[in-house]
Amino acid sequence: MVKGGRNLTHIAYTWLIIILGLWGLVRQFSSLDLDYCRFFVLFMAMGVVTEWLAVNFPRGQLSGGFAVVMAVFLTCGTPAAAWVGALATLCAQGIVNRGNPLRTILFNATQHVLAVTAAGYVFSAAGGRTGIGVSLELALPLLAFVLVYFGANFLLVALYQQQMPGYRRITLSWWDVFRWGALTYLFTAPLGVLMALLYSQMGYGGVLLFFFPVLVVQLVLRMYVHLELANRELIALYQVARKLGEGLDPEQIAELILREAGRVVHYHSGVVYLLAEEPGCYRAKAATGPFQDDLLRTMVRSGEGFAGRILREGQPELIYDSREDPRVSGEGGLSRVYRSLMFIPLVADAGVIGLLLLGEKRRMAFDENHLDTLTVIAVQAAVAMANALLVHRLEESANTDGLTGIYNHRYFLRRMSEEYRRTSTSGLPLALIMLDVDDFKRINDSFGHPAGDAVLVELAALLREGVGEAGVVCRYGGEEFAVLLPGTDAPAAGSLAENLRQMVREHPFPLNRLSVQVRISLGVAACPGDARDVDDLVQRADQALYRAKKRGKDCVVLYREQ
Repeated sequence: MVKGGRNLTHIAYTWLIIILGLWGLVRQFSSLDLDYCRFFVLFMAMGVVTEWLAVNFPRGQLSGGFAVVMAVFLTCGTPAAAWVGALATLCAQGIVNRGNPLRTILFNATQHVLAVTAAGYVFSAAGGRTGIGVSLELALPLLAFVLVYFGANFLLVALYQQQMPGYRRITLSWWDVFRWGALTYLFTAPLGVLMALLYSQMGYGGVLLFFFPVLVVQLVLRMYVHLELANRELIALYQVARKLGEGLDPEQIAELILREAGRVVHYHSGVVYLLAEEPGCYRAKAATGPFQDDLLRTMVRSGEGFAGRILREGQPELIYDSREDPRVSGEGGLSRVYRSLMFIPLVADAGVIGLLLLGEKRRMAFDENHLDTLTVIAVQAAVAMANALLVHRLEESANTDGLTGIYNHRYFLRRMSEEYRRTSTSGLPLALIMLDVDDFKRINDSFGHPAGDAVLVELAALLREGVGEAGVVCRYGGEEFAVLLPGTDAPAAGSLAENLRQMVREHPFPLNRLSVQVRISLGVAACPGDARDVDDLVQRADQALYRAKKRGKDCVVLYREQ
């Protein structure tokens, strides 16, 4: 609901600005001096060029077009500046479309109309007049014009992006955007004033001659911004390397990759797939974006589809435009939603253990530099994931009984202490069931020790199924098992124990083509009430089990009912 609400708010805000901007253009059309048509066409063409050469970054773009707006404003007034700026943006972004939808192009054009109209009003209120040349008397009104235009433009764009789904993943701060924008206006505003002055003295030749410094300033800004963005990529590499040393589990590493990828490139949705237990199957373990919940339910198989080929071959790939690239034509998933896609396999010595997939609505949103940087991050993460998985397997091996596959006595003691401490803090109950197989020696003697082992394996699986998520089943030793039940009191534990007894009693245990009946005895104790500490709880449950044996076996005894 939040994501849908944000999207509706974003669309409503976008069209509100578009309607207000179009209304402003219509209102100001009658004030245009059409004798300046040649002037308008020339400056609109220069505005188109500056838009084409704009510096794009995650939260917007930097353009030298304000110099053109300033020159037109000083020469012909607010209506001309509004129309020339809006048409230049519309033509530039409509022809060289970077994948933006139509409403985004219209927003970019019409928000300029509102900004220049507000700035023109403040300019007039400060005593400034256009069309009279440039003089020191205009210094204060011009400063007011620049500040209001910049402030209105920044605010309108910030509100637009804040309502966009997924905008919070952009790690570039608004302070950076403000600082870069201020630098742009600091250099282009004086150039606009000089262009207006040269036009009044030299005509079109002077304007064209001074337009080249505007392009030079824009080139310098491009280099400056790209250097800062490259620095952020290095920061992302550092952050990943630092975090990976903190012993994160694979899912936490997957979330880290998606988070730090936002420092490198703006993307709309992302997902990380990790190798599952099923051979060749990779399941989504971390996702972000408007389709996060849907993505977390997806999976990819090695060799199936384009993503599957990436997993099989282990080589990263870019899709610049999914509508035109035959490699992803006809595929589902993100390929249907996003035009730009980035596929990066997570490769370690053990092979391909996962896949990073990023999607963005705009075409050509990703480039080779992004791919190279994120591939380095992916390699770091893959090594850390492989190590984490190895540690996890070693821990599982150390905590798992080699015969039955359930937790062993070592794990039981550690988990018991943890749950007891948690019980002491929270006040919730903790129950323990101790059980063993009745007359197990007879089974070994009659059918052999391999048959006895088979009974224990079958019984362990049966107990795990019967307990489910309610507790933890462990092999305590020999034919004895323990069931730890956090948050369960003695009566509830007694009911579960009785269910387990009945389940085992009714279950056929096939041995050497025969069906053998197995019986179990169970003892139950719980705290608070039956025990003062962990050792007490184990002892009380064991005493209840001993009492069940004395009563004739195949029964349940609660310690408090002895």
